[in-house]
Amino acid sequence: MLNKVLSSFSKKRDIVGLDIGSSSVKVVLFSNEKNIRKLKVWGHIPFNVPANAQPEEKKAIISGEISLFFKKMGIQTKYVATSVSGNSVIVRYVKLPKMTKKELDLAIRVEAEPFIPFDINDVYLSYYILNDNVQEEGQQKMEVVIAAAKQEAVNEKIDIITGAGLDPVIIDVDSFALENLYSKLPSAEKGKSVLLVNMGNKVTNLSVIHSGALNLPDMPVDKNAEFTPYSKVVRDIFISGSSLDRAIAKSLSVPVEQVQEFKKAIRLLVSEEEKLEAIKNYDRQLIISSSASFSIFKDMGLEISRSIDFYLSQGIDTSLSRIYISGGLAAMPGISAYFSGEFHIPVEVLNPFSMLSEMPKNMPADILPSMAVACGLALRELRDWQ
Repeated sequence: MLNKVLSSFSKKRDIVGLDIGSSSVKVVLFSNEKNIRKLKVWGHIPFNVPANAQPEEKKAIISGEISLFFKKMGIQTKYVATSVSGNSVIVRYVKLPKMTKKELDLAIRVEAEPFIPFDINDVYLSYYILNDNVQEEGQQKMEVVIAAAKQEAVNEKIDIITGAGLDPVIIDVDSFALENLYSKLPSAEKGKSVLLVNMGNKVTNLSVIHSGALNLPDMPVDKNAEFTPYSKVVRDIFISGSSLDRAIAKSLSVPVEQVQEFKKAIRLLVSEEEKLEAIKNYDRQLIISSSASFSIFKDMGLEISRSIDFYLSQGIDTSLSRIYISGGLAAMPGISAYFSGEFHIPVEVLNPFSMLSEMPKNMPADILPSMAVACGLALRELRDWQ
């Protein structure tokens, strides 16, 4: 989480997770009554910003949609957690000379600068100590994850939220919000490593998460937990929902704006039986769109392979046990089967509400996986209650 806004946060209860994407806003608010977590409010708010809209006009449109939703749903709290991702954000895992947290607070900008490909004066910077006792080449070091985000990207989110009359108390990173969500899921297993693939409209977040012991000098581990899931690889790639839209539009010779009408009937034809059935039914649209989709997911698969290879190159003796997919694209039929066949690993669509005692009854299945980041953001505050 980024210190610029986190510094104003002091265990305020009732925080709303607000995932502000490129085409919609996802909203999640939990309650915790007698140690039972419940979903209080959820929302999936599409917005339509004209292509020629100026930045201030775009922010005003999104702010207006958020404000309207809060009023409509009667949400009283003003405290919001949101996140950033993409090419304005960089995450690095580095080893630094061992020092106290106070010393690192003073030295972090100097220590981080060699690892950040942005002007250090143009970013908001945060860090987290993963292990304060690392031996390397006879020297005592500490493993630190550094997150830097361009001030312009963070300020844009802050402007949208304050424009809606709300208070942005946490600015997170998409992948860390997903890590936080995963740590609360009943499927998280001790000693296992998983890959999270969150496929958004503009960006896909890739995170390899390991569930093992963490040496955290500045934050006590949850006494009720036997392990702490934490990210070992974090990457954002730009093969995403909009990439698929363009590929389908080109293959069907239709404007990109009309693709959403076709996507409801599109699925990946993975098995030979499915392909033969489509041919038998002369379903030209399905065959063409599936072929175009394969080209996108093949490219995405190559990036996933690079992330897995990088994770394994770190010498960790735990291979991936499962891949979880989330985001809007995860609802597309056939994706789980395709990736499972490619990587020979079980692939599962992430249910971000599986930690609840009762599942939301009115949430469409195609919306469910897109709520993952918003859930992880909303859970930031609930962690302080436990």
